[in-house]
Amino acid sequence: MPKCVVVLLLAPHGLKASGPHYAAHEPLQLIANKVGPFNNPSETYEYYSLPFCSRSKKKRREDFGERLVGDRKVVSPYEVTFLDNVPWRLLCEQSFSRSELQLFTKAIENDYYFEMFIEDLPMWGYVGEVEGEDVLLGHLETVRRYIYPHLHFSIGHNQDQVVSVNVSTNPQRKVDITEEFDGTEVAFSYSVEWVSRLDLHWDARMSRYHDSRFLPGTFEIHWLSIINSFVLVLLLTAFLTIIMMRVLKNDFSRYMEVEEDEIGEEETGWKLINGDVFRFPPFTNALSSCVGTGAHLMCVTFLLLTCAITNVFVPTKRGSILTAMIILYVCAAPIGGFIAARLYRQFGGEAWLANALMTAFIFPAPLAFVFMWVNSVALAHGSSAALPVFAVITICALYCLVALPLTVGGAIVGRQLSTDFRAPCRTTRVPREIPLDIPWYRLPPVQMFMAGFLPFSAIYIELHYIFASLWGHKIYTLFGILYLAFVMLVIVTAFITVSLVYFQLAREDYHWWWRSLLCGGSTGVFIYAYSFFYFFNRSSMDGVIQGSFYFGYMAIISYAFFLVLGFTGFQFTFAFVCHIYSVVKAD
Repeated sequence: MPKCVVVLLLAPHGLKASGPHYAAHEPLQLIANKVGPFNNPSETYEYYSLPFCSRSKKKRREDFGERLVGDRKVVSPYEVTFLDNVPWRLLCEQSFSRSELQLFTKAIENDYYFEMFIEDLPMWGYVGEVEGEDVLLGHLETVRRYIYPHLHFSIGHNQDQVVSVNVSTNPQRKVDITEEFDGTEVAFSYSVEWVSRLDLHWDARMSRYHDSRFLPGTFEIHWLSIINSFVLVLLLTAFLTIIMMRVLKNDFSRYMEVEEDEIGEEETGWKLINGDVFRFPPFTNALSSCVGTGAHLMCVTFLLLTCAITNVFVPTKRGSILTAMIILYVCAAPIGGFIAARLYRQFGGEAWLANALMTAFIFPAPLAFVFMWVNSVALAHGSSAALPVFAVITICALYCLVALPLTVGGAIVGRQLSTDFRAPCRTTRVPREIPLDIPWYRLPPVQMFMAGFLPFSAIYIELHYIFASLWGHKIYTLFGILYLAFVMLVIVTAFITVSLVYFQLAREDYHWWWRSLLCGGSTGVFIYAYSFFYFFNRSSMDGVIQGSFYFGYMAIISYAFFLVLGFTGFQFTFAFVCHIYSVVKAD
């Protein structure tokens, strides 16, 4: 494999080449972030929602992206200094009331974990454990509940830089809190161990988070799965290209060799409907808005992945992807307005302002509805996953003051630069009757199923890793592979949509405008269906908060895929149909 391709696909995880340097005995801040059920990554609470001991609850200033992902960081009382080992140190002794012990008991029964940071490197540990013979049977009355009061921090350093962190608990020092007596005393302590990691450089320190969650060799399996998908995509596209070229060549030869007076009603095929194939579809406003919004989201997706693999921003930094996505969405807003208004003008539409507003709201409106629901659920349960008021106001201001005017501005430019649509064939006044006796495998639902299944199968393997990152504790770092997978998805969608529309035209059905959009976007339906499979069969997620976040935002992600791939299918089909009808001589 060429070195340039390797560099592109492994794009050193988006971190800067150098980071902070420390002198011996220099203090480091140990940041406490959140707690929550390990199986429900979206159900998080502030770290001190549990009564851990703290000398001060000084909040650490989070950036905008960290607020978006629900981080609520505070400076913990743990004292850590560079290269200084601590065999054992008392943090505090605390006497708990019955109600405070019940908070710990509930957390332990629900497998609560905590998250901490040193130098922006995350580490996780469990609050406690449940022991007893009846744990697996669900009988919690007879089991014992233990809290882990001692934490052991293992910090890796490469010369004068911190390159790895890990936290572990000591089962030998656990404290039984089953009885929940008032005045139960717990001594919290910690130890620190510094380990030399000369093999791990600062710019590659996030790579261990990708590898540590899987068995050895997973990286190779990941690569092999992508290569396998890529080869299948190449074979599929080559197969479809050969078939389409042979079929079209035969069609062109047949239509061009006959004399004009020989082409009559007995002729069949896509040539026969040349007077209807460019008849404008119904609901042109909605169609052009969907196409424009799909173009907008397509541009945002490609720019986001390009920025991630070229280190324009740090993709492994918490919240950086969401922040970059919002900025790119706002800046690329004129593209959606331009494409939608241009197409709407070619359809002969006059209500350009209504079209621009529909383009501006056709994606953000469902997103706002889902956000209000999940944010209300999070607020009602006191979860830190609820977005702060400041962040909500900032996003709304960006949309209303920047994205919306840019969309309308793009629509004005698109309408001014557009001209009337010049179809290769003259459209007849009376619509032709479409044959109704067609086999079941050519019915629209079956075609949309095939159009969605093939592209979905090309990204199925990569989808598992993405879900494990979005809805798990894995950190995704291989954005080059993700870029390649997205390119494959676009290629397969374009080829399969064009092929299916061709077969639709061959049976004299000229209603291809909406069909191309729906066939191209049907992969989004498969992605949402896969989300149900993943939730119930590949994860242990449960609860109202996690369910609301998961199914709500997966619906929005699937809807975005529908618009992006629908735009892909429509644009390639539009170019294909115009080409084949411009080659043959129309009546």
